[in-house]
Amino acid sequence: MSVIGEIRVSLDAIGYEQQVLLFGFLASYPLALGGLLGARGKRIARYTAAVSMIGFAAMTDPWFHGVLLVVMVVAGMGLFIAAVYGLDFLQRSVLRVQPALEPVEAELPSPMSDSLPGREERRRKLRLTGRAGTT
Repeated sequence: MSVIGEIRVSLDAIGYEQQVLLFGFLASYPLALGGLLGARGKRIARYTAAVSMIGFAAMTDPWFHGVLLVVMVVAGMGLFIAAVYGLDFLQRSVLRVQPALEPVEAELPSPMSDSLPGREERRRKLRLTGRAGTT
């Protein structure tokens, strides 16, 4: 059987404990590398990733299949990051199409006066009854 076939058999035999360790590694590894956390948070994320990786590899039968799976996961994450970087670079440099900016001249609105025009005329036309809802 090929190495990939043997790894497939190891993947089929993964239990819940190994899934938890693998999830812990997948969650903490990017946090250990990124700039989201401070120094203490990065240190905790590094230890969590290392313990999860070692625990996952130790629980996999045979253990080197676990190591190969972790290496494949890290390589897959690297390829994903490279693809995102490449698409971002493509969008920023090659596909840069921006219309030329033209200055716009606009008039500022005049400030409103204290009284509205025609207010006194409307007040004279309306008959106030002093009771709400009646006409």
